[in-house]
Amino acid sequence: MASSVLSIKKVLKLACNEAGEIIKKSFGSIKKISSKGKNDWVTTQDKKVEKHIIDTIKKYYPDSSFIAEESGASPKSSRIQWIIDPIDGTNNFIHDYPFFCTSIGVQVDGELNYGAIYDPLRKEFFYAEKGLGAFLNNKRIKTSQVDNLEEALLCTGFITSKKHYAKKNIDNFQKLLFKCRSIRRDGSAALDLAYVACGRLDGFWELGLNSWDTAAGVLLVKEAGGVIGNSKGKTFDILKNKSLIASNKHIFNDLMSNVQSKIL
Repeated sequence: MASSVLSIKKVLKLACNEAGEIIKKSFGSIKKISSKGKNDWVTTQDKKVEKHIIDTIKKYYPDSSFIAEESGASPKSSRIQWIIDPIDGTNNFIHDYPFFCTSIGVQVDGELNYGAIYDPLRKEFFYAEKGLGAFLNNKRIKTSQVDNLEEALLCTGFITSKKHYAKKNIDNFQKLLFKCRSIRRDGSAALDLAYVACGRLDGFWELGLNSWDTAAGVLLVKEAGGVIGNSKGKTFDILKNKSLIASNKHIFNDLMSNVQSKIL
């Protein structure tokens, strides 16, 4: 196993850049789509990109284990675990709506230490390393300084493949709609978290997420000075919790008090 901390960053950047090239070649063209369930879609590009990312990582860290959206979890036999969403925002990608990304989080000995999110269309590489900060194209980023909900630009998501989450979140949306400046629904939780980290959004919440949606973005927000919690405001566990709240440190409590879910 490679010993250089920097090499993990280099592998993340290499994997993201190569994934981005595959994705861009298919943007604007007809995609081959198959169903994973009700309102849950996957393209051949999702699978191709995921395989390429895993193959790239294995060249440098052959003993790694993985949690990946399309291929699932491999046996956890390594100190290093890579959590991968090849195309977060598949529905957007299918429709050539330009808001999607590749997201990779890295756990070392069970601790989330690295995260990368790459938007191939804007060539924006978000990177975070535990204790060393969060960056966008090598420039340090910080969460916003908006200190009240009334001036906040928020974002959320509705997972229509899981109606019970969407129905619960409609109440949250209605509750917050007239308490903030505005709300967006962009369709990529990972990229939404990156936008909270760099201050483009002041807060984000969603119910029904998976570890590959959140791993990299959670670390980005934390390292950018933001706050992450589950729907009870407690510590968010990327492997156990489904409901996430993220914001700058000023509005977190107000945002949390308006987001209700019995599902952590």
